[in-house]
Amino acid sequence: MELTSTELTKLKVLIVDSNVFIAKTLFSILEAFEIGSIIVCDTLSSAEKHLGNTELDCIFVDFMMEDRAGLDFIKMVREGASPENEQTLPIILNTGVTDIDTIVMARDAGVTEIISKPFSPAQVLQKLSNAINNQREFIDVDEYIGPNRRRRKMSIMEWDGENDRRLQTDK
Repeated sequence: MELTSTELTKLKVLIVDSNVFIAKTLFSILEAFEIGSIIVCDTLSSAEKHLGNTELDCIFVDFMMEDRAGLDFIKMVREGASPENEQTLPIILNTGVTDIDTIVMARDAGVTEIISKPFSPAQVLQKLSNAINNQREFIDVDEYIGPNRRRRKMSIMEWDGENDRRLQTDK
């Protein structure tokens, strides 16, 4: 389900990218979709200040930032370091590195969606719509904080049987 134009005008989006060209491109795309408020930060420390002072609907963050890796910022968001924004805030990672190791690291950091560079306006809208309208269950356990890694909701019946790990105990 796509976002309506009315819903788009109500959104507050934070773009965190040290590459000026990518940040401006993403800003222009979101502006063309009439996103209500777009904040652009070129450093993670600047983004952290906005995270603590502004209620956001979604964050676009670059995988590699000049001052720290974007994944560190995502982990900080997921650990709940902001009074203004909940841990469940949708986060879209934009990256030019799409090997399996990067995807796994991003997933393990708690990203909601991943968009690879170069991206089209249609891809940006689709990822934004997925992140906001198709939110996954949020998990908060010792080793992971973030969206359920499985988008599909399984029925409880699919877990029944001898392979149901929920019922197994350590001996």
